[in-house]
Amino acid sequence: MGSEEFKRVEFQYGVILVRTRRFQSLMDKLGSYRISKTGAWALLYLLPVSAFVGFYLFLTEASVLLSARGAAAAAFVRTIGPLANLGIPGINPYLPIVDGWLALIIAMVIHEGAHGVVARNLGLPVKASGLLFFLFVPIGAFVDVDETAIRQAKPSYAARVLAAGAGINLVTGLVCLLAMVVVVASFTPVVQGAGIVGVGTGTPAANAGLKVGDVVTQIDGKNITDIGTVIGPNTSLKAGQTINLTVYRSGEDLQFHIKLACCYVIQNVTTGQNITSYPYIGVEQITGAQLVSTVTTYAAPLGNPWQYVCIPTFPFCQDRVPFSDTLSVFYTSPLGSWGPPLANLLYWLFFLNFNLAIFNALPIYPLDGGQAFSVGVKALGRGRLSERAVMRITTLATLAVVALILSVVVAPYLYNII
Repeated sequence: MGSEEFKRVEFQYGVILVRTRRFQSLMDKLGSYRISKTGAWALLYLLPVSAFVGFYLFLTEASVLLSARGAAAAAFVRTIGPLANLGIPGINPYLPIVDGWLALIIAMVIHEGAHGVVARNLGLPVKASGLLFFLFVPIGAFVDVDETAIRQAKPSYAARVLAAGAGINLVTGLVCLLAMVVVVASFTPVVQGAGIVGVGTGTPAANAGLKVGDVVTQIDGKNITDIGTVIGPNTSLKAGQTINLTVYRSGEDLQFHIKLACCYVIQNVTTGQNITSYPYIGVEQITGAQLVSTVTTYAAPLGNPWQYVCIPTFPFCQDRVPFSDTLSVFYTSPLGSWGPPLANLLYWLFFLNFNLAIFNALPIYPLDGGQAFSVGVKALGRGRLSERAVMRITTLATLAVVALILSVVVAPYLYNII
């Protein structure tokens, strides 16, 4: 290829493409291994699996919106906002900037790299590889596999190259999920006690200086893991009494003297009459037992795989995810302070790789899944279908899937209109 055909730096639609051939030898070497051939077939079989998972998730969400719970689900989606559908850190308000970008770049690098390695394993040329920048910030990677060579290659060759990206993302996502589960399983409460996850403004606790992240270990010298066992419906304490709290904070035991306020009232839901009342200090807690059960539940993927759909940065997921901003302070692990950040990074690696896999596997042209779908239709036609007919079928499949996705994305915002 002549130097005139190779542009090292190119500007397209606000994105800077920096091309290089430095990774050609690496892709050649990786492609020469026998495992690359076996892996390419395995990744091809994973493509329909990824597409099925994507369909299942979209159809599940559509069925919920059409069910009796549809209005409530739509209201929840509206609180999240439409930008949550974009997997771009800094635009999506729930994707962390540092971990989000790192996970996204890694996902795109291995996605594109898999295309190149499989192409070289099959003897198909790779013109170049490189990085994508937006305003000098790296946002991804690309590998230029010769498109003409792919179109002219055997259907099985083309399908394997196209399937490699989504397949490796799915494998990477699942590996990161398992690694995250192992890390979370090592979490134990930093100290035995009741964690403070909320402090009411103007309450005795706030006035005394209690903070979110504190752990109450003793009340009046008695070890506790649940504040409600001492200050609750069955308490003998009275409003106006002063109690002594031992609180663990940042490796220290602190003493607080708090005067109980009056009064928390429990009413009969049917009659509206007061059943009982008791004093309070004004905190929201997570008990020691709940801290343990949260880790146990989260580290059991076969028990409830849907729990990993709960995004750690969502407000309502804060008390369900052990490494969330709210709960991470209450745990320690053999990894020390690296435990929660590592679990968090592994989660986003899982999340973005998984979503990149299932989205790219869908039969949407010109995504990998759409191109593979076209190759499959052409192969099934065995020469009886013209290129035009193959493209028509591919276009119809693309429009159907895009319509499904748009209906799921747009429907929640139509509930207030129709």
